[in-house]
Amino acid sequence: MPSRMGRGHRRDGSRRRTRTARSSAAVRWALAAALTVPAAVGAGCGGATSNPATGVAPALTDASHLRLPLDRYLLTPHDADLVARAHRVLLRRCEQRFGITGPPEPPATAGPRTLNERRYGITDRALAATAGFRVSANGPVTVPKPTEPADPRTLDVLSGEGRRVVDGQPVPPGGCSGEAKRRLGAGAPAGADRFLAERLSRDSYFRAESDRRVQAAMRAWSICMQEHGFTYPTPLAAAADPRFRAGPVTPTEIATATTDIDCKARANLVGVWSTLEADLQRPAIATHRDALDTLLRANDAELRVVRGLDLR
Repeated sequence: MPSRMGRGHRRDGSRRRTRTARSSAAVRWALAAALTVPAAVGAGCGGATSNPATGVAPALTDASHLRLPLDRYLLTPHDADLVARAHRVLLRRCEQRFGITGPPEPPATAGPRTLNERRYGITDRALAATAGFRVSANGPVTVPKPTEPADPRTLDVLSGEGRRVVDGQPVPPGGCSGEAKRRLGAGAPAGADRFLAERLSRDSYFRAESDRRVQAAMRAWSICMQEHGFTYPTPLAAAADPRFRAGPVTPTEIATATTDIDCKARANLVGVWSTLEADLQRPAIATHRDALDTLLRANDAELRVVRGLDLR
């Protein structure tokens, strides 16, 4: 009996060592497959893949300062917030001509500070150590519900689809919504495709995500997480864990989030993914150069209006 137990113990130890070796080998294979990325992957939105030269993706752990080629044609989170506030200001000014008081300015909410800060999931370890997967350790901002009954004139004034004159004031074409939109876009070139850069950026994200090198880096990340007791197929699956959506930030969430970032660094997931995306975006920009330049001028025109309103 003792000798059989000894042999079983040795076999169990051997199996554990074999599993560990296999896990380490899997990580090494996935990392090797992920580190080599193309210099130029494809052309245009949904274009065919070419046979690129290969290179090594630079190590990247913090995406907060990452710049991708299409970012030039996208509003930063700060500028997008200013444009939204400008639209509300112009809307309120129009409503006031009719004696209508719109809803109060919504409270500021926490969010990503840059375009790519959370493009590949969380990468700010200091924030994750206090907030887990959330943008802030503080709870979400609650917006109070209006207590006053809605003004019956509001729909006519906002949409311009009802009465043409309200309280002796002519309703502008498209209502106050149409007027605010026109004033915000004053000076912008006609025919700008306002969502072109977003579509191209979304396309490069998903095309890069499906590339074998990003998938290999994902597997390396997942294996690393398993080694620390967390089982998730992708970083987005970890962030979407229902346990981390509401309520106070727990030690489990913090441990999962910080391990997520450490495993991203180990697999160089952000470096591989962003390099592939950049290589997809450059030819897409060349294909859509004229339309993107028109969009850039439209964005600049909106921001000039914003500066004229002196928003802070």
